[in-house]
Amino acid sequence: MEKEGLPFPVLSDPERSIALAYGMSKEGDNQYLANPAEGRRPAVIIDEEGLILKLLPDLATVEQQQEILATIG
Repeated sequence: MEKEGLPFPVLSDPERSIALAYGMSKEGDNQYLANPAEGRRPAVIIDEEGLILKLLPDLATVEQQQEILATIG
């Protein structure tokens, strides 16, 4: 968060349990649907009430994250 100047918390999911729950990875696979080797990461934007605002299975850049947040806000 600090390195990229992100205005929201970021959760790491090394076991992919959250990714599996949100459909960002498939059971039995050892990776996410997005290709992390290409700098792509799946993301789920959740509001303070715990409601899912947006599922983003293939998010590549901080700029994309900021654009998405601007449209939700």
